[in-house]
Amino acid sequence: MAHPPLVSPGPALTPAELSRYSRQLTLPQIGVDGQRRLKASRVLVLGAGGLGSPILTSLVAAGVGTVGVVDSDTVEPSNLQRQTLFGTADVGRRKAEAAASALAELNPLVDILPLVVRVTSANVLALVADYDVIVDGTDNFETRYLAHDAAKLLGKPYVWGSVLRFDGQATVFWATPPAALGAGVTVRDLFAEEPPADEGETCATAGVLGSICASIGSVMATETIKLLLGFGELLLGRLLVHDGLDATWREIRFGPAARDAAPRERSAVASAATTTSRPTLPASPEASGTHDTKGTPVTQPDASTALPEPTAERMTPTQLKALLDARERGEQSFVLVDVREPWERDIVAIEGSELIPMSQLLSDEAREKMPQDGRVILYCHHDGRSGQARDYMAQNGWSNISDLGGGVDAWVTEIEPDKARY
Repeated sequence: MAHPPLVSPGPALTPAELSRYSRQLTLPQIGVDGQRRLKASRVLVLGAGGLGSPILTSLVAAGVGTVGVVDSDTVEPSNLQRQTLFGTADVGRRKAEAAASALAELNPLVDILPLVVRVTSANVLALVADYDVIVDGTDNFETRYLAHDAAKLLGKPYVWGSVLRFDGQATVFWATPPAALGAGVTVRDLFAEEPPADEGETCATAGVLGSICASIGSVMATETIKLLLGFGELLLGRLLVHDGLDATWREIRFGPAARDAAPRERSAVASAATTTSRPTLPASPEASGTHDTKGTPVTQPDASTALPEPTAERMTPTQLKALLDARERGEQSFVLVDVREPWERDIVAIEGSELIPMSQLLSDEAREKMPQDGRVILYCHHDGRSGQARDYMAQNGWSNISDLGGGVDAWVTEIEPDKARY
């Protein structure tokens, strides 16, 4: 959908700029006027890490006139696998300053502003106010929500992305877009509530493939340029989800325009939105130890093997083992459902369970396997996705549904220690 550019054309291009940007000047969506808009643009990039590196490199190379780089961390050896702005000699340097040095070498025709600060409620409005677009490459919920809300308050578009393991997501939030773009969308249309600070996995605990950062960062840079210049179809109200293992990309709509979407699509949104290091968003890696992203705290196992009440929302591995043994003897009837992805099940699974990924929970095939009037027990890797699925299915007609606290990871730890963990 057509949308007006955010920035008016800046000064005329110099011969050096005409030469440097010649390959994109030939694009009709950019041209000389578009390049002059880029020259006059100001973009704030939060985080100079795995996502920030490709975002910053792309925007600076494209000729965005002023780029602010916000990062208070220092470069560590473990960063170098994916944070491609830095080299070995940068270890120990402030990331914002090291990034500014590398970017100035890449394109001396633009202004790079290193901002060695941590985003707080005291400084966030001042940081955001001076820029046309805010690009979020951070890795924690608190900063993401804080910066997003400042952008919302000031009417700024907010480009968001998330990566974890082999998965990535990208979208655009804008609370008050031009009328041509329809209703605005905010982070709470995708993540209704800000998760607690300790509830969410990071690259440090779960790992990430560096090239996934490059893929998602490139998408975010493209969305930023589209916003500045007013061309293309924005990812506004659309979550782009990338699965690097399957080499697939899919789109999930959210926000006001998607609230009347089919239940299956809404379920897919819930599944996808759990990937973030979050908030990445979707793609659904979980938290290490005792939480999944956007999940609920793990109920610590107790020593009792007493069967849980049918109405219990969450059970321990020992209780599930007792139920499975009773089912084997013909004394219990229930369906045990694995809501993870097929690749996860290939690593480890609980014997006697059915695979129904999150995105398929309300499909006709799933309903056949999980009668609404029967007992259903769900599990995932830790228990975040299963907790979401349990609550969602309870709202859609299932009256006897529970999940496994700690997921398959707790099951292996306590019941089948010879099986693989991941």
